[in-house]
Amino acid sequence: MSADVTKHLERAKKYLEKNKLQDAVEEYRAVLKEFPNNQEAVQALGDLYTRLGDPHQAAQYYGMLFDRLTDSGDTTRAAALYSRFLKSVQQSPDRMIRFAHLLQRQGKRDEAVGYYNVAGEEFLKQNDGAAALNCWEKIAALDPENPERHIKVSEVSERLGKSDVAARGWLRAGQLTLAGGEMDRALDLFSRAYRLSPGDRSVALLYAEAFLRKGAPQEAVRLLEPFPAAEGDAAFLTTFGAALMQDGQLDRARAIIEQLYKDNSDSFEKMFELADQYLKAGKGQPAVELFSIVKDRMFAAKRQNEFTAHMDKLLETNPTSLPVAEFCGRMYDELNRESKYFNVLTKLFDLYLDAGNVAGACSALDRVIDIDPYDQHNHERMRRLEGKADPAYLRGVGARMGKIVSSAAQPQSFGQQEPEPAAAPQSDESRARQALEDLIVQAEIFLQYSLQAKAIERLQKIGEMFPGEEENNQRLRSLFELANWWPPRAAARRAEPARVEAVAVEPAASRSGTYSADTLRDLGKISEITRTVHRQSTPKAVLSTAVNEIGKYLKVTRCLAVVGPPGQPPQMASEYCAPGVDPSGGAHIVKLLGPIAQATPDEMGAFELDPGGVPALREMGLECAMGVQLTDRETQAVSGFLVVGNAVDRPWKPNESYFLQAVGDQVLIGVNHTKLRSLMRTLAVADEKTGLLGRGSYQDCLLSETNRMKSQSTPLSLVILSVDKGMELLRQHGEPQFDRHMEQLARSLQATVRQNDLAVKYTSWALAFVLPDTKLADACALADKLRKVSANVRPPWNQSALPLSASVVEAVNRPDYDAEDIVTDLINRAEFGLEEARKKGGDAVLSL
Repeated sequence: MSADVTKHLERAKKYLEKNKLQDAVEEYRAVLKEFPNNQEAVQALGDLYTRLGDPHQAAQYYGMLFDRLTDSGDTTRAAALYSRFLKSVQQSPDRMIRFAHLLQRQGKRDEAVGYYNVAGEEFLKQNDGAAALNCWEKIAALDPENPERHIKVSEVSERLGKSDVAARGWLRAGQLTLAGGEMDRALDLFSRAYRLSPGDRSVALLYAEAFLRKGAPQEAVRLLEPFPAAEGDAAFLTTFGAALMQDGQLDRARAIIEQLYKDNSDSFEKMFELADQYLKAGKGQPAVELFSIVKDRMFAAKRQNEFTAHMDKLLETNPTSLPVAEFCGRMYDELNRESKYFNVLTKLFDLYLDAGNVAGACSALDRVIDIDPYDQHNHERMRRLEGKADPAYLRGVGARMGKIVSSAAQPQSFGQQEPEPAAAPQSDESRARQALEDLIVQAEIFLQYSLQAKAIERLQKIGEMFPGEEENNQRLRSLFELANWWPPRAAARRAEPARVEAVAVEPAASRSGTYSADTLRDLGKISEITRTVHRQSTPKAVLSTAVNEIGKYLKVTRCLAVVGPPGQPPQMASEYCAPGVDPSGGAHIVKLLGPIAQATPDEMGAFELDPGGVPALREMGLECAMGVQLTDRETQAVSGFLVVGNAVDRPWKPNESYFLQAVGDQVLIGVNHTKLRSLMRTLAVADEKTGLLGRGSYQDCLLSETNRMKSQSTPLSLVILSVDKGMELLRQHGEPQFDRHMEQLARSLQATVRQNDLAVKYTSWALAFVLPDTKLADACALADKLRKVSANVRPPWNQSALPLSASVVEAVNRPDYDAEDIVTDLINRAEFGLEEARKKGGDAVLSL
């Protein structure tokens, strides 16, 4: 600093001490004249002019100081200086931009936007469009979700001839406006962007998407057609394919969507959407072709559940489409999902018959009866075929269902009603015969479902009420023989037991004797509920399924199932409520448990509850209720209750009480077995690499399922799948690589079997599948299916799949065999089958 500048500064300070402000101003101005960058002089001049009451002169020097502080990086002092001294005085747009930038760095977005906006307007007044555009672009960056900011950028850009910048602004403004629901304004903004950049693919794409949302697919197609459908551009392919679909150009859309699916297998939803459009257009064959393409890829990716969920939805939205129903039938047959397959078959029957395809309807009915010969609608299906199908076929079907089809000289039509005899007073003898018939029917039902104790109770009652009746009643003698129980007098006379030919327990509808319509319906429903209950995989699902089926069938207001000993909190409970009825609270159920536990069953095993003595009933909206006890078959202890109640008083029929007893015992069995199966899965030592149950749990699984088979008279099968020459391959390629292949194979096959099936690591090169409720033919079909799935699994050392052999056996439930004998026989036959397959060269399914 020169000596003159120092003297000026010293004199200025002395003038300030003497309060000679104007003289100090002159000295500081002299300093700036010689040394313009002297910050002390600049700030002092700003302060002096402020004291002199000249804000404009003060702002001039404060502005100079603001610029120098900003340049030096002292942003805090610069911002404070501007806010205190410069804000009230008009500043240059450049200085306002600098201050806005400081505010932006401090996070004061709204204030920064305000200063950028004022600066932009000032630049426009000065005809400096480029600088103004810079301001608007900064504002758009600070407030990106405001379409008005982008519109301003576009307007200024168009004036300056910057079409690309303007197009981007119009495009972004259109997107934001569209998101806000202003469709027409968004289309106008998109059109401005498209006018400036008609060859821009992204502009055309967003413009087309807007037209699609407006429901104008032809406009979307017009916009996108000039552009090539480049591979890898998923967004373009998706939009173009959707536009073609909505415009009805399905074949063109198929080419686009198949290309999209080829690039990205996760885009399968568009394939389903296209298939749905084909179906609505009455073109079933292209839809099925699309289903097959998607099915192969999704099944290979272990996404069967996703695929079946989409197919269920399509079947629901296209209920009259025969191609969809046929495809779903084949799919569920392949997946071994019996209940779904059954539902599709019943739909196919209706569709075939409505289309006049009697042969197809007959084929569907055959498969329905194979799955469930006791379905309550089977007879109605037969009546619909009457007069269209061959009578011999109908007689055969009736026999398979257990329906007696008489072939008299003038056979009665399935749809005809026999003339009702005139009502006559019922004599004491006829009432007694009817009571005997009811008791026999009940005993048959209980024997059919292996409820031995309850069946003997009914037979004892018959022995007391009708002594000696078995001498003249072959049907009753057969029941005594099946139950292995005889009245005492008859047993004494049987010094040499008469040889009575064993009669298999057949469906009640095929026995001799006259059954009421209610009894026939109950038999069918008991069978249906039993099968449904035993397909469930958790105790909760068993209870929920049972109460819903019972409640709907008996047409009651509520059905409640409780599992747990009396006098203790319930272990689990489930309730059915009729439509429009609210569920009971836990407190109501607990209140009801006391009276239920104290109720005394009548001679039929049922008890009724009176709302007068049980206030909880009316709190639940019930005027009457009936229930049965659930008895554990091993301990004979009460283990729960099954109760039905109605909002309107109604008399409970005898057949309803033993219907509840039969179903209730099956429910308790189902709950116990699902608990045991879950416990077995939890406790069994799993193979660490495959995740399957270990070999140590193999016999335990078989024993458990065999006991269940014996108690419920259900089939049980076993499949062992073995890699051919597995031991040689293990030695040749080493344990690590072979184990890796078995891990992949196990994961692939587990997705194919049902949830209730048990998969076991049998040996290092073999897997075993324990199949409850599965007959030999179905197990063979599953074995073929497993081998087909395994063909897609390649070993690490080879590009071709390894051949596998399967041994399939069904357990034989012999009266003289206990569970251990049946399991031993089953294992030995399965091992023998594998050995026979090996001798024949492998790559085969052998069933014994």
